[in-house]
Amino acid sequence: RWIRELGIKAFTMYDIDHYGIGGVMDKTFEHLFKDDPNRPLHLSYDIDAVDPVLAPATGTTVRGGLTYREAHFVGEAVAQSGNLSSAG
Repeated sequence: RWIRELGIKAFTMYDIDHYGIGGVMDKTFEHLFKDDPNRPLHLSYDIDAVDPVLAPATGTTVRGGLTYREAHFVGEAVAQSGNLSSAG
Protein backbone atom coordinates (compact mmCIF):
# COMPACT_ATOMS: atom_id res chain seq x y z
CA ARG A 1 0.00 0.00 0.00
CA TRP A 2 2.72 2.48 0.95
CA ILE A 3 4.64 1.80 -2.23
CA ARG A 4 1.61 2.78 -4.32
CA GLU A 5 0.81 5.83 -2.17
CA LEU A 6 4.38 7.12 -2.42
CA GLY A 7 4.46 6.59 -6.19
CA ILE A 8 7.32 4.08 -6.00
CA LYS A 9 7.55 1.92 -9.11
CA ALA A 10 8.15 -1.72 -8.20
CA PHE A 11 8.73 -4.73 -10.43
CA THR A 12 8.42 -8.39 -9.55
CA MET A 13 10.05 -11.49 -11.00
CA TYR A 14 6.80 -11.98 -12.90
CA ASP A 15 7.45 -8.64 -14.62
CA ILE A 16 11.01 -9.67 -15.47
CA ASP A 17 9.76 -12.99 -16.86
CA HIS A 18 7.05 -11.23 -18.86
CA TYR A 19 8.91 -8.16 -20.19
CA GLY A 20 12.52 -9.32 -19.87
CA ILE A 21 15.11 -7.39 -17.89
CA GLY A 22 15.60 -4.93 -20.76
CA GLY A 23 11.89 -4.14 -20.86
CA VAL A 24 11.76 -3.69 -17.11
CA MET A 25 14.71 -1.32 -17.21
CA ASP A 26 13.06 0.63 -20.06
CA LYS A 27 9.92 0.99 -17.94
CA THR A 28 12.04 1.97 -14.95
CA PHE A 29 13.75 4.75 -16.89
CA GLU A 30 10.44 5.96 -18.32
CA HIS A 31 9.17 6.33 -14.75
CA LEU A 32 12.34 7.92 -13.35
CA PHE A 33 12.93 10.38 -16.18
CA LYS A 34 9.33 11.38 -16.98
CA ASP A 35 9.63 14.71 -15.12
CA ASP A 36 13.37 15.30 -15.51
CA PRO A 37 15.37 13.49 -18.20
CA ASN A 38 18.60 14.72 -16.57
CA ARG A 39 17.73 13.37 -13.13
CA PRO A 40 20.88 12.00 -11.46
CA LEU A 41 20.72 8.38 -10.30
CA HIS A 42 22.30 6.62 -7.34
CA LEU A 43 22.65 2.85 -7.75
CA SER A 44 22.52 0.69 -4.64
CA TYR A 45 22.22 -3.04 -5.20
CA ASP A 46 20.55 -5.51 -2.85
CA ILE A 47 22.24 -8.87 -3.39
CA ASP A 48 19.09 -10.59 -2.06
CA ALA A 49 17.56 -10.01 -5.52
CA VAL A 50 20.04 -12.45 -7.06
CA ASP A 51 19.26 -16.17 -7.07
CA PRO A 52 21.00 -17.81 -4.09
CA VAL A 53 22.59 -20.40 -6.40
CA LEU A 54 24.68 -17.47 -7.68
CA ALA A 55 24.90 -15.55 -4.38
CA PRO A 56 24.89 -18.24 -1.66
CA ALA A 57 25.98 -15.88 1.12
CA THR A 58 22.87 -13.72 0.81
CA GLY A 59 20.88 -13.33 4.01
CA THR A 60 17.53 -14.09 2.35
CA THR A 61 17.78 -17.20 0.22
CA VAL A 62 14.78 -17.39 -2.10
CA ARG A 63 15.03 -19.45 -5.27
CA GLY A 64 14.11 -17.85 -8.57
CA GLY A 65 15.95 -14.55 -8.21
CA LEU A 66 17.87 -12.66 -10.87
CA THR A 67 20.37 -14.49 -13.02
CA TYR A 68 23.96 -13.26 -13.26
CA ARG A 69 23.23 -11.61 -16.61
CA GLU A 70 20.02 -9.95 -15.37
CA ALA A 71 21.80 -8.59 -12.30
CA HIS A 72 24.70 -7.35 -14.42
CA PHE A 73 22.35 -5.83 -17.00
CA VAL A 74 20.77 -3.60 -14.32
CA GLY A 75 24.14 -2.02 -13.57
CA GLU A 76 25.02 -1.76 -17.25
CA ALA A 77 21.72 -0.09 -18.12
CA VAL A 78 22.03 2.46 -15.32
CA ALA A 79 25.60 3.26 -16.33
CA GLN A 80 24.66 3.58 -20.01
CA SER A 81 21.75 5.89 -19.17
CA GLY A 82 24.30 8.65 -18.69
CA ASN A 83 22.57 9.65 -15.45
CA LEU A 84 24.58 7.59 -12.96
CA SER A 85 25.97 10.00 -10.38
CA SER A 86 26.92 7.61 -7.57
CA ALA A 87 26.86 4.00 -6.49
CA GLY A 88 27.21 2.33 -3.17
